[in-house]
Amino acid sequence: MVDITTKILALLLLPPGVIIVVALLGFIIQIRRVIMGNVIVALSVVALLILSLPFTGAQLTQAIESRFPPVGLNVTKEPGKQAGAIVILGGGRYTDAREYGVGDSVNRLTLERLRYGARLHRLTGLPILVTGGAPYGEAVPEAVLMQAVLAQDFRVKAKWVESNSGTTYENARLTKTILEPAGVKCVYLVTHASHMPRAAWAFEAAGFATNPAPVGFITLDKQERDALGYFPSIDGLYRSSSALREHLGLVWYRYKYGWVEPAAATSLSTGC
Repeated sequence: MVDITTKILALLLLPPGVIIVVALLGFIIQIRRVIMGNVIVALSVVALLILSLPFTGAQLTQAIESRFPPVGLNVTKEPGKQAGAIVILGGGRYTDAREYGVGDSVNRLTLERLRYGARLHRLTGLPILVTGGAPYGEAVPEAVLMQAVLAQDFRVKAKWVESNSGTTYENARLTKTILEPAGVKCVYLVTHASHMPRAAWAFEAAGFATNPAPVGFITLDKQERDALGYFPSIDGLYRSSSALREHLGLVWYRYKYGWVEPAAATSLSTGC
């Protein structure tokens, strides 16, 4: 089970939660110190405006995504990187997906990972492991949902299902208990590009040689590059919040697991 306390703290430390907290603090300070309170409220509004710009969200995200480039289409020809399996990390569930029948399904983030994992499977012929549990006590683990979507929508069978993990760190540790007896020491790791630094480190720390296979890179469309990228939007705030969440996640990993940032983007991936 996931510690709900850490989730609540993350909501308070990330936008828009942290901005709301600071703004409320400003209103309270106004009672005794009007000028200081007004300054804090004004800075909160400015921060919200800046973080709501699609351009800001893209820049914050690309600072993380740039550490691991896309695998490309020549994965079967890369020397020294003969992985033994493809590991796809769960990215969340779509609760009560009524258009697909009764029960839950995978959300769009997980679907993007499954799509790319299926593509890698067809390019390499490697078997797939899906990983994701039921951290909040859901009836069906996320990995089981992933297995079903792979089979039904992509006509690909997942050879292994790890369904007990609740965090990225547990994804890696419990995946090892499945793949180590099968003799798999190197994997292609599929997750979103912004999540890859934490995920790759966790799998390397678990003892895997990891070939990162990131998906879902943030890009600005033509309108955003020309003008709309400098106007606040919900999408811009979502991108900024997601990027800052990953930065906060790395800080948490440094505190809890002793994560150390590599000197270069390639140092986490030693190949096979």
